Parts: sequence; C-alpha cells; structure tokens
Amino acid sequence: MRRTRVALISAGLLATGLLVAAPATVHADDTTRVAVPGLRDPAFIVRDVDGVPHIKAKNAHDLFFVNGWVHADDRLFQMDLTRKRASGRAAELLGSSAIPGDVQMRTLGVRRAVERSFQAQSRETREALKAYADGVNSWIARNKLPSQYAAVQVTKVEPWTVLDSLTVAKILAFSLSFDLDIDRTAQVQAYNAAGFDGHAAVFKDVSPFAAFTNASPVFDSTGKPADPGGGSRPVESNKGVSGVAAKLAADYLKKAEKTPLLADILRRDADRGSNSWVIGGRHTATGRPLLASDPHLGQEAPSIMHPIGYDGGGYNVQGVSVPGAPFIVLGQNRDIAFGSTQHAVDVSDTYVEQVRPDPASPSGLSTLYKGKLEPVVAIDESYRVNARTPGRQDAITPVPAGGGIPAQTYIVPRRNNGPLLSVDQATGTALSVQYTGYSVTRELDAFRLLDKARNYDEFRDALTLFDMGGQHFVYADIKGNIAYLTNTEVPIREDLQAGKVNGNPPYLLRNGTGGNEWLPVANRQPNQAVPYEIVPNSELPQVVNPPAGFIVSANNDPTGNSFDNDMLNQLRPGGGISYLGFLHTGTRAGRITDMLRAAVAKGRITSDDVVTMQSDTSSVDGRLFTPFITGALKRAKGSKNAELTALAADPRVAEAVNRLAKWDLTYPTGIPEGYDGNDRNGKLGKPSQHEIDNSVAATLYTLWRGRFLINVFDKHLAQISPKLPAPADFYALPAIRQLLVDFDERKGVGRSGIDFFAVPDVADPDDRRDLLVLRSVRDALNLAAGDDFAKAFGNSTDQSAYRWGKLHRYNFPSPLGAPYSVPSEGNRFTSPLPGLPGIPADGGAGIVDASSHPIRADSPDRFTFTFVPVRRGVHQATPLGMRGVDSLFGGSSEDLGGEFEQNLLPGWLTNDTYPIRMYPSDLKGATHSVTQFAPLRQQ
Repeated sequence: MRRTRVALISAGLLATGLLVAAPATVHADDTTRVAVPGLRDPAFIVRDVDGVPHIKAKNAHDLFFVNGWVHADDRLFQMDLTRKRASGRAAELLGSSAIPGDVQMRTLGVRRAVERSFQAQSRETREALKAYADGVNSWIARNKLPSQYAAVQVTKVEPWTVLDSLTVAKILAFSLSFDLDIDRTAQVQAYNAAGFDGHAAVFKDVSPFAAFTNASPVFDSTGKPADPGGGSRPVESNKGVSGVAAKLAADYLKKAEKTPLLADILRRDADRGSNSWVIGGRHTATGRPLLASDPHLGQEAPSIMHPIGYDGGGYNVQGVSVPGAPFIVLGQNRDIAFGSTQHAVDVSDTYVEQVRPDPASPSGLSTLYKGKLEPVVAIDESYRVNARTPGRQDAITPVPAGGGIPAQTYIVPRRNNGPLLSVDQATGTALSVQYTGYSVTRELDAFRLLDKARNYDEFRDALTLFDMGGQHFVYADIKGNIAYLTNTEVPIREDLQAGKVNGNPPYLLRNGTGGNEWLPVANRQPNQAVPYEIVPNSELPQVVNPPAGFIVSANNDPTGNSFDNDMLNQLRPGGGISYLGFLHTGTRAGRITDMLRAAVAKGRITSDDVVTMQSDTSSVDGRLFTPFITGALKRAKGSKNAELTALAADPRVAEAVNRLAKWDLTYPTGIPEGYDGNDRNGKLGKPSQHEIDNSVAATLYTLWRGRFLINVFDKHLAQISPKLPAPADFYALPAIRQLLVDFDERKGVGRSGIDFFAVPDVADPDDRRDLLVLRSVRDALNLAAGDDFAKAFGNSTDQSAYRWGKLHRYNFPSPLGAPYSVPSEGNRFTSPLPGLPGIPADGGAGIVDASSHPIRADSPDRFTFTFVPVRRGVHQATPLGMRGVDSLFGGSSEDLGGEFEQNLLPGWLTNDTYPIRMYPSDLKGATHSVTQFAPLRQQ
C-alpha cells in the first residue's frame, strides 16, 4: 500500500467521538493522519493484518469518499485500465497493440450505454458515485502515481468521474452476459454444407444443450420435476444464412478473438462461471444457515476483486468490491449473506441486416425492415495511442482513420441502439447486435440496496434493479431463511411468443428484416429498464426455504429445460415458448450436490466442512469414464481382434489402466514444489506416496481424455470433411458422455446420423469403442514420453515421472508483463520448475475448485488456465450476526513488492482462509495500521 503522510490535521480530530486511539498493537508510525477538503466529518480506515481496509465514517458521503481514496491507493492503475478498456481507450495506456480491441469495444458501445444511465440511478447512488469520484481525485492530487504508469511512460491521470464508475460496473455485467451467435451459426452452416442436418449435428451431438449432469437449483432443492415440455417445435435453421453473411460473421469473429475482453466472453474452451450454495439450519452444526460463494473470473493480476468493509452512514457490510466502483458485490452484513453465479440468460441477438444507401438518413445509410427504410445513426470516432517511445513521457497521439480504424460507428436504433458490427458494401448485407445492456440500467443501485438489505423481502426487491448480467443469487439470513432466485430482464421474442421458430432460433444469427424482433413493452414489470416485453419475475426461477434444506447454484440449469436437449419445447404459463437461455454447465453443480447429500446423511455440516468442499478436486467425468477404460482392457484380453489383443498385451497400456483403476479421482500435484489443498497456510509439504500415485493417474487420465476426444471427434470429423468443426471444450465432455451412455442403444451413432465410433474394417461396435478407448491410452503414453512433453517429463517412459504438478500451473498475467505478472522474473513469485512457467497447483477441468485448462492440451504450456475462484467466501449465521471467512488470490494492493500485494496468494493456493472482521472486537490484536481523515476547511 502506498501511504502518504500529510502533515495537515484539523484541531479536535482525536477528540471526536468517532475516531478512537489506535489499538495498542499499532505503533505510532503505523498511524497516518490526513486532512482533505470534501469530507464533512472525521473518518478513518483501519487496515487489518491481512491488508483489508475497514472504513469508518459518520455519514454515507464520507464513507464513499474514503472508499474512492482507498481504491485509488490500492488499485489506481487497474481502475484506470478498466475504464479505458471498457471505453475503447486502452491504447492510450498500453500502446498500439491495444488498438484492435479499442475499435471493437468502441463499436460495441458499453460506454455509450453508460452515458445514458447516470440520471436513471437513484439520488442516493448518484451521491455515492460523486463522493467516490471525489475521493479518487483527492488521492490522485496528493500522491505519486503507481509504478505501472512509469512502465508505460505516463505521468498524468485524468480525473475520475461518476461515469467511470458506472463503466466499471457495466463492463463486469457485460462480460457475464453478452454473447454473439456467430460461432454456433458457422458450425451449423458447416454441417449443412456437408449434407447433414446442421441443427441436429451441432446441438444434439457436438455441442449439446444438456449439461454433463442434471443438477438443478430448483429441481434438487424442491423435488419438483422439470416441465416435460409441449413437444418439439420446428426449427428451420437448415436454411442457414447467405454466404455473404457467413463470411461477414467469420471475419468479425476473427476480429473479436483479437480483443482480450471479447475473446474471454466468447471462449468455449473453459469451464467459466462460479459456485455458490446455501445450507439451511436443520443440516448445520449450529442450527443456522451456511452460505458459500466462489466466483470464477479471469485471473489477471491484480485480482478483479478488492476486499473491503463499510461501517457508517447506514452501512455495515463486509465482502469484496470491484476497484473503480463503490458498494460491495459479494459478502455479508449483520443480517444477511449473499453470493451469486453467472446465469447465462440469452439477452443478446445478432441479426443479418439489409443496408441500403439513403440520402434521407443522416448517416447516408438505412436498414431495411419489412420493406421500409429505417435510418442508421453515425457516431464520429477518434482514437489515440501511447507511443511508449524510449525517453519520452506522455507521448499520446491521435491515430488517423484507415487500415481497420473506422472514422465512425454505425448505430441501429431498432436494435436497442446497438451497432452494425460489419457491412458488405457490395451486397448491402450487414450484421448488427441487439443487447439488453444497451438500455439504461442500474446495476449499482441494485448493489447499494443489497448491501443495506436486512431480510429476504428487501433482498428480493433490490434485485428488481439488477437489469443486466444475469446471475443466480443465493441468500441466507440470521433468522434461518435460505433462498435462491435469478433476476435479470430477459426479452420475449415475437416468434417464440407466437409458439414457433421463424427461421433460425435465437441462439443463431437471426433475420433483421422482420419476424425475429423483441416484442415492444406492453406489460411493464416493476422497475423495468429495457423498452421491450420481458419475462415477468414470477416466471423466473426462485426458491425460498426448500424441502431439501439446501440449494446448489453453479451455472447449472435452474428449470431443467435443457435436460431433454431441446431448449424450445417448454411453454410459458400463458402460452408461447419458454426460453431463458441455453448455456449450462453441470459437473461442478453435480459434485457439490453429491457432497451435500453425503454430508447431510452423515451428520451436521460445519463452516470448515464447506471450506473443504470449496477445495474439492474430484473428477465427475473421471468417475464416469474410467470404468470404460478398465472395461475395454478386460474385454480386449479375450477379443478376437488382433489390434485389441496387442493393446491388451502392451505392458505400458496395462500399467496405465491399472493406475487408473486405483485412482481416487483427485488431482494432486505430486511434487514438493506444488500447492495442494492439504497443504496449510501457503506452506508446501512433501507429497505422500498416495498423492504421487493419484497425481500420476490424474496425468494419465487427462492425457487419455484429450486423445479420446480427438480420436472420436476431431479425426473422424476431419475424415468426413476438413471443414466440420469438432466440439469446443465447453461442450466436449457432455457430447462424449452422451455417446457413451447411449452406446448400448445407438452404438456410437449420433442424432445427426454420424457414426462417431466408426473404425474401418471393424464390424463389432463394442470392439470399435474399445479400440478407440485403448488407442487413446497408447496415444497418451506416447505423448507423455515424446518431445512435446520433454520439458516436463524428460522423454521418460517411467510412468511414475508423470506428475500432474509439472503440467497444471497457475499464471496470473499482467498486461504489462514482467515483473507485474505472477510469477515472473523480478516478481517475488518466480516459477519453481525450470522451463515450466507458472505456479504448480492441484485441480483440473470441470472440478469444484475451478482450474480448467484446454481439454485437448498437447504440450506442458497448454495446461495453464484462465478462470479461477477469484474469491472463496463462507458465511455462517449466528444469533448475534453473520460471521464469515474469505480467501483471495493476490492481495488488496497492486503496489509491486508492497506488503499487501501478494500476501493472500499463498493461503489462497492452499485453500486457506482469513476471517472477515465484521465487528469492532474482531480488530483487536489484528490491526495493522490506521489512517485518520479530517475535513480540511477551505479558508
């Protein structure tokens, strides 16, 4: 933390009733006194021994003023970069490499939506935003800039504004809710072109809607079965889109993939999302609820989350905030605790438009809708870039239009003021996107009210202002109530409401010339923001005090609509197709549900039990797939197929399968340099033989799984047509699960008619399956012993050398690179394994302690991963108030080498926690420093 000691202090500061003498554990040198204009009363920050700042103030204005100050003190560069990235201005800090991303973010227009949203916030939120901005700017005016600015050769920071805070909040919601339908449409097109039913091939075979398990927050907690549906609805997607539109879509996708934020949003190779669950008092050791929450977000250094506590001005709340914005987004106050996970409701549609020259339009262009021209709006753009020239500071210069840098962004008013993504001038074909987030939304209003909520009714009412960025929320209170609900504004499409699908369904490119519109609002819901008809709150999933006594939310399907792999055969209560979204995961939710059921059957659950559950690395897919491997070897020994017999006789294959038969399904590192959940307080222990054996089995299983997917999908589809896309990682495990579970009935033939288990000259279906299974074991062993893995395993054929920790490693990158990336040269964390960058850690794909990697990874460098639990929190209701523990990677500060930059990382790596110090007594003996603020009266 960069602390500044300002000599000015108003008389009587220590005499006030608010500020107290520094605790006895704090030396005089650990108290900083600051006097600043803008404060109304004395206030202070108590920073605890874990680096968490606790703000004490007499009024809300001063609380949020100090909030802005402490965020700037801890994370100013991160805040500045976030607002610039979201606004399409990152090149002004990072240089020319960021220009392509700036163009796309400027096109998508998050900042444009923000500029319309300020007046829609409540008076209280507007006042908090203003006080927060004043606090940030007060810090900037009195302090030296962080070292990151010197690294990019910038010496000045423009003032923080209330719109910047709204932008920071909106870009987080955007990253959790925005989607394009381009890649799915391209998949369908490819299968159609090869002579298959593209919709069946993609959504029933290679990218199924149904998740790996049928875990569901509503179904599992209430026992109420999912709606069986009203019969399949016709999907006319075989018509596809025109070749011009398909090329536009493919070209835009390439641009999006070069934009870091968009690339993360559109990635299908990671198990992104979060875990949260809540347990009622009848199942806990204390007789009161427990709530767990761990959001999985990108692990860029520093963490997207910042720990903080508020006390004063009507607030008494602890948890994590987002640097750049006031309010706590996950945590607890005295009466309630709340957590959330991403709910991938479908709130964006991408349209194929017809664009025509139109002299009557201010932009010279109009779109064609139902045969009539509608003007397109043009917005002038200008870009600047930081030259980062050696020896020159603040060399930020304009970039002329041309060469991929547009002079204007085109807006389609009909699309909720969404943009034209790309245009083919020769044919007049264009792509546009419509998104609920382009409306005037109030995310920060919702969080302000969540922080102050004292009961379920107030919590539920606060979420009526959560307009975008769909989330599954879980809730617990000290009176014993638990609840789950999802709240966001989901548009109702005209064709679905009429009970049919007109052309492509909403998860593919839609027709912009008519028939696929969002219905205009006719039945406005309480606090509604978007100007379209939306699904009423009464139809959104919600549960209060369910019979099961627990609720599990981990990005799983809350209604069960996806269980039959058809998203369009359920009906709304009043008619029309019920459709919320289609992206659901199931492995984590299934495992958590199983753990809770087992714990409930065994006895009462403690807070420590829940912390242990959060660190679980058991493989749900491994439990299903390893019996197929052991069964294949057993059958191969008696097979009449020569290749199967040879595979069974191969001692390497037999040893590997024997190791997998003994595997306990966990992913320990198996190396002394690796961080494992059974290590304590960030201190490494020597792995036991049991851990080593399971580490080797984890490596063998992971390499087998990747080769098996390649042999079943990638190689086979490429033989049919080199243009047929194999399933992305997000869908690959559900896809292969479906084929194996259905094997007795369908013999490996998918719903599209493709025989995924076809093997030339092998007639028996069981032999074909077993051949692919055991070939994949052999391929995995060859890969591990080969040159591609030499950095990890040294070309060894000794399977005991294949330790999982040599592959599975954390990297926390910074956009500035070393020494700000963790680990890196010059950083306090350096890579402990020569030639293998990263921090070895337990975990794997699809597990509760999320740490996924590319499932088909074929070199050691591809086993590092992207989405991690950026915060693990567990909250316990007590008669006197909420208690809790937290775990964050990194620390509160971005100050390179500072005391609180990485202090929490070792404990996070070993799944340990620190206490949430909610009450004054909690800080006794746990105070690191005090910063005392006094109003500086203007003369």
